[in-house]
Amino acid sequence: MTKEQAERIKELRMQGKGYKAAASAVGLSRDIVRNYCRANGMEGYGEAVKLNLQREMAEDIAKPGA
Repeated sequence: MTKEQAERIKELRMQGKGYKAAASAVGLSRDIVRNYCRANGMEGYGEAVKLNLQREMAEDIAKPGA
């Protein structure tokens, strides 16, 4: 997996896309995408991941000195 593919997977997951949709978009198997997502805290249903990532980003912005 290239850095570009990894970034694209993260973007797609932030849009609420599932493993299968992300896999099709980057040209990898669903299992590879799923394993990558699990290893990087993006596991679960697409919409839930989207909300969790948005919340984490908001918390990082709100931290003093960030």
